[in-house]
This record gives sequence, structure tokens and C-alpha cells, in this order.
Amino acid sequence: MLDWPAFLDPTMRLAFWTILVGTIANVTCAILGCFLVLRRMSMLGDALSHAVLPGLAIAFLLTGTTAAVPMFVGAAVFAMLTAGLSRLLTTYGHATEESGLGIVFTAFFALGILLVQMFAEKVHLDRDVVLEGAIEYVALETITLFGLRWPTAFWTTSAILAASLLWLGLFWKEIKAAVFDPMYAAAIGLYGQTMLGVLVVLVAICVVGSFKIVGSILVVAMLIVPGATAQLVSQRLVNMLVLSGVFAAIATAFGYAVAWHLNTSAAGMMAVFTGLGYGLALVFSPSQGLLVTRLRRARLRSRIREEDLLGILFRWEEQRKEVDPHGSMSLERMAELAEDSAGQHRMQSSLNRLENAVLVEQTRDEGYVLTDRGRRAAQRLVRGHRLWESYLGSEFQLPEDHLHEAAHQIEHYLDQESREQIERELGSPESDPHGRSIPPRVTDPEN
Repeated sequence: MLDWPAFLDPTMRLAFWTILVGTIANVTCAILGCFLVLRRMSMLGDALSHAVLPGLAIAFLLTGTTAAVPMFVGAAVFAMLTAGLSRLLTTYGHATEESGLGIVFTAFFALGILLVQMFAEKVHLDRDVVLEGAIEYVALETITLFGLRWPTAFWTTSAILAASLLWLGLFWKEIKAAVFDPMYAAAIGLYGQTMLGVLVVLVAICVVGSFKIVGSILVVAMLIVPGATAQLVSQRLVNMLVLSGVFAAIATAFGYAVAWHLNTSAAGMMAVFTGLGYGLALVFSPSQGLLVTRLRRARLRSRIREEDLLGILFRWEEQRKEVDPHGSMSLERMAELAEDSAGQHRMQSSLNRLENAVLVEQTRDEGYVLTDRGRRAAQRLVRGHRLWESYLGSEFQLPEDHLHEAAHQIEHYLDQESREQIERELGSPESDPHGRSIPPRVTDPEN
């Protein structure tokens, strides 16, 4: 048992080292996993965890032992072979990244099964350790340095994390270019394919180094889920890397604490907490969460409904200006024109908001008319609609009965600059394909 930190009792000391080593391993996986998520190579970790099997078998055949060092070396060699051969197939074999990886790892996995069955069938391989890892026992395998005993896994995982951070620090510009556009990076001399190759090698080493900590299968969760969670929260690469590391550290600490309390697999519980974190981000993310997305869509539907009402009132005024320029329109008539008679309560809510914004006002006969401000807003909307109809009729020669619905869909997204550009391209038309006049430009700022 480790004898430091001395101020902790042996039980808490074991927990301290387990959480620390697990955090280092999982943070490394999370940081490298961000690039896998961005490059759509998320299953690389799973592929590598299968492809190292022949390395384990060959290491046993050469040394006659299942000791940690030869097993690590054998696995690392085949992990890097997998990475290198898959890159070669992608670069020179005209294969996609996914298919190249699939070809190599399935071939190596099949080779590993044959070697185990032929030469190492009687060797005991603990399935639970391979799948779930043995993070609870990392403090029992120690090395003495500086007069103190340290977990061997602490130095292994720390070295991998340091190498990853050093790579990021030295080649940050090249890495960013390679992740988002490797062909462009190669064209301007930033070694895009080389950076991707180094990434795959680092992931391979990380996977192998995490075997005894989180297991060859559960390492996949640590490679992918924290990065995917961070991507939901932030779209900046630096923030994504930091957040993924924070999420991995939190999942490690809470997962171990709950696993200790429930007397279950610590690595498995850590993976569960990464999944819970992803679920929370999926629901509550301020930029891409389900709640925010639903709220944003509801607001968009509300804005479109309000603009549709303004357009209906504007067209009503156009039709009746010769007969009754001050005539109002009832709610029932608006619902009829909008073909939404079942949604009159929603229309009433929209009209109330328009009334509060001083865009419409209610008359004594409980009808509605546009205010001056509302008329200008409606004029911009109808102007964009009829300009777009003219553009579709002129450039795409669509039949007249196909123009209105298409223009109705796009009118809510046309800004002043777009309307002016369409007008210039059409030569300032005075009427749309249906013969209706195109309202003149409104010069005051948009609402």
C-alpha cells in the first residue's frame, strides 16, 4: 500500500490515487477524443481496442508471460500499426477513413483470435478486467521514485497526457487546420495528413495505456462522450477541449464515489456518469439543447404567424382602399384567409402581441387595422414576397401557381440587403408575375 499522502488514512489514500490516475487517463482520452468527434472518427478507439489482440498474443509468445510491460509494448505496436496502415489505405488506397480503419482492425482482430487459439489457448485472460478495467487496483502496483512509492499507472498516464499537451502546444495551428480541412492544410504546407497521423498514434497509445484503468471497451466512452458533450455546449475548439477535460474529471470523481457506495465497477460507473453528462447537455445546453431548440422554434413560429397577420392586413387594405380605406378585419376573417380556423386562440395571442408592439390596433367593431408602424413593417414583408415571386418567375420560369407558396416560405428570412439585391438583379420591377404592384422601399429602420 502507498504510504503517502501521509495525512490520509489508507482507505482514503487508495481513493485519492484511484481518482487521480483515473482523472489523468480520462482527461487525456477526452482531449484527444474531441478531435475524433470533429473528424467523425469516433469509433477509432473501439477499433484499436480490438486490433491490439495480436500484439498481446505475440508478446506472450515471445516472453512467455503476461506481465504488464511486454503486454503494453505488444499492444502499443499493433495499435500504431493499425493507425498507420489505416492512414496508408486512406491516403493511397482511395478508401475512406472509416472503411480503411474497418479493413485493418477486422483483419488484426481475426489474426489475434487465430494466434490465441493456436498458441495461447490455455492462457487465462480475465474478461472483466479487459472489459471494465481494474482501476480499483492501480494503487497496488507501485514504483519507487524520489524516495516515495507511486502507482506505476500514474507515471504512464501522466506521460501520455504530457505528450498530448506538448503536441497541442507545439502544433496548434497545424492541428486546427488538419482537423477542419486537411487538404487545405496540406496545400499551404501545414502537414495536415501528418498531424492526423500523429493524432491517430496518440489515440492508439492512449487506448493501450488505459487498458488496465478503464478497460479496452469502456475507454471508447471516455474517448467520445466528453468531447461530444463539450461540442453541445461550445463551438470554439479551445473551449471544447477544456470543457471535455472538466466533464471527464467530474465523471471520474462522481463515478468512483457512487461506485464505492454501491460496491460496483468504478470504471463502469464513470462511463455512466459521462452518459448522464451528455444527457444533461443534450437537454440544457444554452446553444444546442433540446429546451433551447424548442423555445427557438416556438419563437420562430410565433414570429412567422405575426408576420403572416401583418401581410393579411396589408393585402386587405390594398383590396379595400378604393371601397373602405379605414375598414377593419375580424379575427374570423383573418383565420379564414390564413386557412387556420382551428388556431384562432393562437392568432388572438399573436394579435395581442402585435397590439402591444403598436403594429396593429383594435377598432370599435372589434376588428383590427394596421398602425403606421405596422403598415411599414407589413410593406417590407409583402415587398420581399413579391420580389421573390418575380425572381423565381424570371430566373427559374416556375409556373405562376407555384410561386406564392415558395415566396411565402422565404419572405420571413429576407433582410433589407437581400431585397435590394433582388431588386437590382431584376431591374426594379413594378409588379410581380400575378400583376400585383410591388410596394416601394421603406426607408426607416426595420422593427
